Amino acid sequence: MKTIRQALIDEIPYPLGEGFIDNRLLFRGLDGNGEIEMATINSKEFIGAKADCLYALIESPNISESGISISLQDRNLILKKANLLYRSIGEPEKYLDQPTVCVGPPSGTYVSY
Repeated sequence: MKTIRQALIDEIPYPLGEGFIDNRLLFRGLDGNGEIEMATINSKEFIGAKADCLYALIESPNISESGISISLQDRNLILKKANLLYRSIGEPEKYLDQPTVCVGPPSGTYVSY
């Protein structure tokens, strides 16, 4: 049978570091070496680990690796999917950091946009 770790790797369409996968499983309280079962796949812990991995993809630098590159449009779709998973397990959505522009004199009041 398949391990929980392998099942999580199979759920992510892009490569992630093995250490990162292991850390997400540990963070979510899952034993990556355990045998995968339907109850585990549907658990909040596994769904959360999957969402964490998807979110990590959109935070990664735009590097083409083994012919795989994640475009801005892909990142937006992945973020939507990750947030759908987070919402389904009652966790808050995540957002990408947006650049800010400050307007005003160096010692004055600033307005961020």
